[in-house]
Amino acid sequence: MIERIRKLGWLIVEAALLLVVLCMLLNIILGADSGSFIASVAANATQLLQAIPPGTFVGVILIVVLYWLIRSRLSGQP
Repeated sequence: MIERIRKLGWLIVEAALLLVVLCMLLNIILGADSGSFIASVAANATQLLQAIPPGTFVGVILIVVLYWLIRSRLSGQP
């Protein structure tokens, strides 16, 4: 039961991240004609990324990549 809830939670997080990335791309492609929802999501994401110091952002990305790399190597072994 807990495992199913955890998987569902990660599925929701992945879908939300894909939605934000899609809104950012559509805002770049369409510009002012992208609509209010897409423009507001893109503005909020841009504001968040500008508020985070660059070193912190890079550090978090490196930690996530390292975690993913270690997890994939450990799951591949018998």
